[in-house]
Amino acid sequence: MHPAAGGAEKHLHRIFSKIVEMGHEVVLFTTMFPGAKEREVVDGIQVVRKGGDLMFQLTVALNLKKLDREFNFDVVVEDLNKLPVFAHWFVRKPLLVQMHHLWRKSIFSEAFFPIAFGVWFFERVIPLFYRTQNFVVVSPSTKKELAEIGVDESRISVIYNGSEMPPVAAQLNEGSCGETAAQFRGDSCESNENVPVQDNALKNARAPYFIWLSRVHRYKGIWTALEAFEIFSQKHPEVLLKIVGGGPLLKKLPAWIKAHGLEGKVELTGFVPAARKYELLSSSLALLQTSYKEGWGLTVMEAAQLCKTTLASDVPGLRDSVRDGETGILFPSGDAAACASAMEKIYDDAEWRANLGRNAKRYALTFSWEKSARETLELLERTVEGSVRK
Repeated sequence: MHPAAGGAEKHLHRIFSKIVEMGHEVVLFTTMFPGAKEREVVDGIQVVRKGGDLMFQLTVALNLKKLDREFNFDVVVEDLNKLPVFAHWFVRKPLLVQMHHLWRKSIFSEAFFPIAFGVWFFERVIPLFYRTQNFVVVSPSTKKELAEIGVDESRISVIYNGSEMPPVAAQLNEGSCGETAAQFRGDSCESNENVPVQDNALKNARAPYFIWLSRVHRYKGIWTALEAFEIFSQKHPEVLLKIVGGGPLLKKLPAWIKAHGLEGKVELTGFVPAARKYELLSSSLALLQTSYKEGWGLTVMEAAQLCKTTLASDVPGLRDSVRDGETGILFPSGDAAACASAMEKIYDDAEWRANLGRNAKRYALTFSWEKSARETLELLERTVEGSVRK
């Protein structure tokens, strides 16, 4: 519910609301934001909010023991994003550390030096302060990065993000791959190659367009996307780019668009409701995912559920959610010319674009939030059992 919430928060909510459905009590301790209640129940999760983002480490230090006395936790999950909170210093309960990705050097592209250095430094010392704790990550890439900084691989589990078609998107998706939902059951999907493909991007939209969908931050690679589109647009002035999402850099984009002569070709929608988001995805040519760093890439799976391929930076996380040449195209991170070349290939070859979209949907449907939640619960139970044995 936080206005700055993104994929990490969506992941946490989907996993732990399902764990509540499985009969367990979940307490989320997080930060306040304007208009928020200090305590409320959201989809079965008891949410407790205190303090702001910048001092959350101190807030945890002052409150975690009190919360444990109130709720008597069996296990604590630290959702480590940017800075560790060292939860195991304040409550002597089994701890599982959940991570989406390491920032490493990419943090210097997002934050000012003092803050960026602090994040970089704390990531480097994670192995020193979490010597025995188990970790859970959302991709093999993040597991590899954790191992590279010194965390024992035997303590790192990979549990993928889920992927489910939201009800609001189901009607948009019907027939968009030339295949029905019944043909996509199970972990392997057999396609019916004789069914004609409907390209919604060209059929329903007044002009074909690529879509960029994210919070508008530096590390999300918004400048790469715009520069790539500028190159692509020189040859294809009939194609548009839609930037969907809000964020701190959004207000800077109109001036850049005007200076580069792209007015009328780049549309800034800002934040849109879920129904509109899926409508825009459904009618697009493809998703541009230009982040410098991702844990996985939930937007990749949202597009895939609508049979849309993704052109993505070849970075940890995205190289797991996008299979290069099979479900999408990977290009060198920050390389606008390479991104523009990928856009060219996708636009010029409608049949290949459709095949990538079908493959993307098959891949997306091998993941589910139910499976992810069940695997997370099993890992939590093993964490508790391991602590008892010690």
